[in-house]
Amino acid sequence: MGYVKFLGTAGARFVVARQLRYSAGTWIELSGTQVLLDPGPGTLLRCRRVRPALDPARLSAVLLSHKHLDHSTDINIMLEAMAGAGTKRRGVLLAPADALEGEDPVVLKYARRFPARIEVLTEGKTWEIDGIQVQAVRHRHGVETYGLLLNSEEGRVGFVIDTKFSPTLPEFYVGCDLLVLNVVRREWSPDIDHLSLPEAVEIIRAVEPKLAVLTHFGITMLRGKPWELAAQLSEKLGLEVVAASDGLTVESTRWLSR
Repeated sequence: MGYVKFLGTAGARFVVARQLRYSAGTWIELSGTQVLLDPGPGTLLRCRRVRPALDPARLSAVLLSHKHLDHSTDINIMLEAMAGAGTKRRGVLLAPADALEGEDPVVLKYARRFPARIEVLTEGKTWEIDGIQVQAVRHRHGVETYGLLLNSEEGRVGFVIDTKFSPTLPEFYVGCDLLVLNVVRREWSPDIDHLSLPEAVEIIRAVEPKLAVLTHFGITMLRGKPWELAAQLSEKLGLEVVAASDGLTVESTRWLSR
């Protein structure tokens, strides 16, 4: 049985810096293949502390949507852990070009010897990882950033990562059984390259997933009690919407049985 486990649900710098929510990544298992998305601060520790503990040596891939610190701080240690504490070369790293090259890469050259394969994320291409097909959606977010689509026998799972909203954005996620959205702000602001709750509503309404999960919360979302906001959206949209909490595990039966 597949699942998505939210090791952390913190979004934006203040929630991360104060650790009001954990800032670890998202662990995903589909069709027996395990991958890790966006290993932010504390990911390795959270993998070992959750129950049952998660073993990074079982990962087939680490997916990095962009290089901002709340998404990438543990990238190097997780690559080493995936490779059996650096004793072998194994697994795949998918990351944007600017996380690997340029003046400010976050993946250390030292750590690049650990994955068996490194792939540069680009829109319009598909990568095969042990039965999971991965596709990237270019987002608008200051640095090179991608949303991700994971296709497997257990359905289509979409991750709407940090981005400025655009009317065409929902088109890329149509057909998702499970849709996970990073919703940093409760109210819309023209100067912030993050989704607000009203914009998330537009995406969910257009995509009509079987299950939508809100995560990556900033201060205004936390103050608004995301679990209550999600319940209100469920009633408004007639779709199941839940707010992730640290450690929440969403099993594939929740998005496949509808």
